Amino acid sequence: MWRCMLIFINIILIGATILEVKPVVAVVNGVPLKTSSRWIVNKNGERVKLACLNWVSHLDAVVAEGLSKKPVGVISSGIKSMGFNCVRLTWPILLVTNETLSSLTVRESFQNLGLLESISGFQSNNPSIIDLSLIQAFQV
Repeated sequence: MWRCMLIFINIILIGATILEVKPVVAVVNGVPLKTSSRWIVNKNGERVKLACLNWVSHLDAVVAEGLSKKPVGVISSGIKSMGFNCVRLTWPILLVTNETLSSLTVRESFQNLGLLESISGFQSNNPSIIDLSLIQAFQV
């Protein structure tokens, strides 16, 4: 059952976007979150249960998958409507250790990979991201 659910989530996210990488990962009363022993708790000390999904962004393009397919807001709303309250965003360590890579723009990254159709998708769905550096795209 879990395998089917994960496959379903991946299928939905392939044509989606999530890139709201903000410090708050869960919408709960009592933010900010912290740990207490083995639990995650809110500022009132109440236990918070996170329902997370992984969003792949460590692959060759170094940009969260699906951003060329749908606007960030649409994907974020879809994630929330499925009951998730947190996103684990994967990213490559090279992004912070390789200045040449981190200084590339999203457009340049896709051009280098010959993904011109994806550039058009970004311009349509998430135009504010296309000319940011890869590291800045994670901070949006």
